[in-house]
Amino acid sequence: MVEDPTIRLGNGIELLDETKYYFDPTDIGYGGIHCLSHAHFDHLPGKVLGDEVVCSPITLRCASDRLKKGLRAIEHPSIQVLDSGHILGSSMFLVEGEKRVLYTGDLCTRDRLGMKGATPVKADVLILESTYGLPRYVFPPREESEKELRDWVEDKISSGHSVAVLAYPLGKSQEMLMLFRDMSPYLYGSSLQTTQVIEEAGPEFSYCPFDIRTAEEPFLLICPTGVRRAGFIENLRKDGMMVIGTSGWALDPSFKFRMGVDEVFPLSDHADFNDLLWFAEKCDPSIVITHHGFERELASQIKSRLGLESCALIRDQRSLLEF
Repeated sequence: MVEDPTIRLGNGIELLDETKYYFDPTDIGYGGIHCLSHAHFDHLPGKVLGDEVVCSPITLRCASDRLKKGLRAIEHPSIQVLDSGHILGSSMFLVEGEKRVLYTGDLCTRDRLGMKGATPVKADVLILESTYGLPRYVFPPREESEKELRDWVEDKISSGHSVAVLAYPLGKSQEMLMLFRDMSPYLYGSSLQTTQVIEEAGPEFSYCPFDIRTAEEPFLLICPTGVRRAGFIENLRKDGMMVIGTSGWALDPSFKFRMGVDEVFPLSDHADFNDLLWFAEKCDPSIVITHHGFERELASQIKSRLGLESCALIRDQRSLLEF
């Protein structure tokens, strides 16, 4: 790798030298190496011409299903694919050369529900996500939040209330299945369909497909966030069903109101502010490049608190020397 690689926003995040690497690209073409960290829609390409990608088997299946394209996973000798701890199958990418460049994608450093958190690795350049890159986003201990959530759900069900847990179809729905695996949860809509796609790659979950005509009340339902205002949900709420949300944004007082739910819990599949600082410090890079969230604020905090050179990735910046 050349001494001063070009890192910029363009086709996703681009790392350009003798080889062109595109991390979470907006387009998958025929030239360069395209790396998919995971298959959440905000990290998937809008245009697919080529079919070769570097990613995990679960991401390959989910991305192919969501894009309706037959993608093909490849390996590259300069890239280490590492677990980012974000969701099942999520990856970060270490590009090895004269300089080691680590692209995290979304990451979570905390072990949870059978998933291992991301492990820091030594890198010269760290490209770090910043979803929760403000000091106010510090999550409580994971075990406490999980216990509070389970206790709340068990209390409502024992009182005769059904409970619907709103969860993103990919990632959070599978976490909730693991958390409530002993409670015979129902699974609905895209949460069900996505889980079935993931199961094709190996993992298995315990659940029943939801059918309102046969579901025995009180029940526990895991369903996508987008159905919270669906007619059948509104009818079930009139009959006493409770609806909850789980997200790191639950730390914001307005989140419960904006979601229109009965309760929220700060369970996230991302690193919080302190986790991001810890990860950056342990990677011991010469420079941290922040992106995808509160990137400017996080870059400033990393510089002031850790003494590491850090800048937000900005559009039209051409090289590391332009920070």
